[in-house]
Amino acid sequence: MIEQYSWGIDHINSRKANVIEFYKDWQTKDIRADLQEGRSEAIMIFENIDYNINIGCAIRSNNAFLGKAVYICGRRRYDKRSTAGTGHYENVYHADTTKEVIEHVRSLGYTVYAIDNIMEFSPINLMNVALPKRSAFVFGEEGPGLSRNTINLCDNMLYIGMYGSVRSLNVAVAAGIVQYEYTRQWRYN
Repeated sequence: MIEQYSWGIDHINSRKANVIEFYKDWQTKDIRADLQEGRSEAIMIFENIDYNINIGCAIRSNNAFLGKAVYICGRRRYDKRSTAGTGHYENVYHADTTKEVIEHVRSLGYTVYAIDNIMEFSPINLMNVALPKRSAFVFGEEGPGLSRNTINLCDNMLYIGMYGSVRSLNVAVAAGIVQYEYTRQWRYN
């Protein structure tokens, strides 16, 4: 079952330290409503992410690039404080399985991309793909990455080209890069 996280926005109207000057005097519910109008169609899906800082940073990036929604899949809930307040303005959902989220977004017309660098799946460099407007991106836990079942549910695998000695990026950093590239393609062209 997919459920939206409740942020308790009725009692947080005094927390405005992490908003741009334009929103400083706005009520939280009004900021949320205003942001809804400008959201892109990008959806971020996270499978079994262990570290609160990764989830919080990914939600903050979603706010910065004004993505449509963030789905957190698996048994693990997270500490909402890790979003540094931006979670109050975002559409964040929890689901027990990644499969149900992928099926849900696909029913809405989304192309679903696994984000990983497993060569046996013939991933495509993110910078070489014209992303559809309705794109959903699935990220796995650092270390084990995405499950094989999840990869097989996705339409394709994308990777982020890197030039140093590290094998992979922190999941929150990878999500920010993917959100930036989506934004570059759809907001600035």
